[in-house]
Amino acid sequence: MRRERWRKWLCLALLAALLTAWSGLSGAESWQKLKFGSNGPKVVLLQQTLARLGYYSGALDGKYGRGTEAAVRNYQAAHGLQADGVAGQKTQSLLYSQGTAAEAVPAAPQTAAVPDAEVNAVSDGWFNGNYATLAQGSRGERVYRLQAALVRLGWASDTGGSYTAATAASVRAFQRAQGLTADGKAGWRTLQWLERLLGAYNTDEEAQAAVAALPGRTTAQAAAPAATAAPAVTAAPAHAGTLTQPAGTLRPGDRGSGVISLQTRLKALGYYSGAVDGKYGSGTTAAVTAFQRRAGLTADGVAGKRTYARLYVDSAPTAAAVIQPTAAPVATAAPQPQQNTNIILSPGNQNAHVRALQEALQDLGYAVTVNGSYDSRTKTAVQAFQVRNRLYVDGVAGPKTLTLLYSGSALGPAPAEASSPQAVSSVNAPGVGQIQLLHWFNDVKPALKNRDKLLVYDPATGLSWTLQVLSRGRHCDAEPLTAEDTAAMVKAFGNRNTWDQKAVYVHLPDGRWSLASTHDMPHLSGNIKSNNFDGHLCVHFLRDMAEAEKNDPNYGVANQKTIRAKWKALTGQTVD
Repeated sequence: MRRERWRKWLCLALLAALLTAWSGLSGAESWQKLKFGSNGPKVVLLQQTLARLGYYSGALDGKYGRGTEAAVRNYQAAHGLQADGVAGQKTQSLLYSQGTAAEAVPAAPQTAAVPDAEVNAVSDGWFNGNYATLAQGSRGERVYRLQAALVRLGWASDTGGSYTAATAASVRAFQRAQGLTADGKAGWRTLQWLERLLGAYNTDEEAQAAVAALPGRTTAQAAAPAATAAPAVTAAPAHAGTLTQPAGTLRPGDRGSGVISLQTRLKALGYYSGAVDGKYGSGTTAAVTAFQRRAGLTADGVAGKRTYARLYVDSAPTAAAVIQPTAAPVATAAPQPQQNTNIILSPGNQNAHVRALQEALQDLGYAVTVNGSYDSRTKTAVQAFQVRNRLYVDGVAGPKTLTLLYSGSALGPAPAEASSPQAVSSVNAPGVGQIQLLHWFNDVKPALKNRDKLLVYDPATGLSWTLQVLSRGRHCDAEPLTAEDTAAMVKAFGNRNTWDQKAVYVHLPDGRWSLASTHDMPHLSGNIKSNNFDGHLCVHFLRDMAEAEKNDPNYGVANQKTIRAKWKALTGQTVD
């Protein structure tokens, strides 16, 4: 009997201990304030509960990072709490009362469609500023919005708020067509890209017509979407009557639905081969200029009433002479080179026009191989020619570049720099629409190698200089290519060497422009002895702030703040 009584009391004691431990979830001790930087099992519990309710899709790692903070903020906003991203007593009390039950309360009703009023509220952000990664297994309102965005753009997607394998396949196809990393996960780059595209269109038809013209678009990707969206368009319109003519004059730097219409029409006629993204950049300008020349109009690259009158008619002249990229091998006996200025040549072209371009560049002294193939060496030479001759630097040989190249009055490389891109005191500024916020570890570092050349443009002074990549760690170590580059750089920094960081635009070897931050203080060692720069400098690109705070809490964080402040000034967007 004593043994039985002892066992009974032991069981009761264990039960009491378990109840005490469980009460820790609702007792005063459990209301430890959790915020960015917190860590431990209480953060794991918070993440698990937010995930159960559909607000969090990140790792259950017990680290209160930006993703956890954003999830808490969204939960607070949805339940009328102060949306400060800090999980205090009120937030945790309500959260655990909803989320610890077996049947979790979803973050939003699983309805069939997002109301059009919300679809069009792009100014507030389609994803409400929450760009935490979504992947297979995620569910809730943000997944639903992702699916609705894909459907609106004409990309086949399932709906219902659950991130299925079909959703991942749709995301992957979208990423591939837009030149993003095609991993099937909707990270902040994919979500922001979707958001920007939605903001460029007035109707579903415009969105779908633009997406249908994207490279890599297939019939399978254009399968019929849900009944809430208009039928997807599977090919760029062949007739002007299917497009709405822009209401006013369009020029470089403009963006929106009018530019979408212009790009789509130019693509249908063969003048334009870039992305139909609603941004009036150098490719659109070159295509408009080429059309104007062929139509006998003033070739100024500005699309106005006279241009529309010739463009938006079924009798508009096609760009028979515009050479589109092809994978066909170079013929053994190439046709006789032709110096045609009414064409657009770009990487991937292989023909007699490319050979003529290469021969003209070689005659001027630029380092290029004459093989009729627009390879990376040709692109570098074109960029060097454009820099040296004060042309827009994009590595594409359009009418302006070709006209000057064949004019007999173009400038060759500076004598001391004949085999590398040339540095000058100023170049034509890249359009704001060309500037991207590229991530150092994900986008920039993998695309760079040591000794690559970077063209840096300072928007504050209009000065530019060329750097050569020295090494790549948590940022890019580089050094001015020539003494002329050093002089231009130091001038941009007020004729002094300083650690003060400056937001700049960097033209990468693959043709992209990225926002970055740099200084002009020489330190440690460098390889180039004739550049009047004793050491090297640092170029910082976007990094996750939490990672920068951990690994470079002082100067690295200062550069990240400079980058984020400039991006907000350019786009109005805040990056955590």
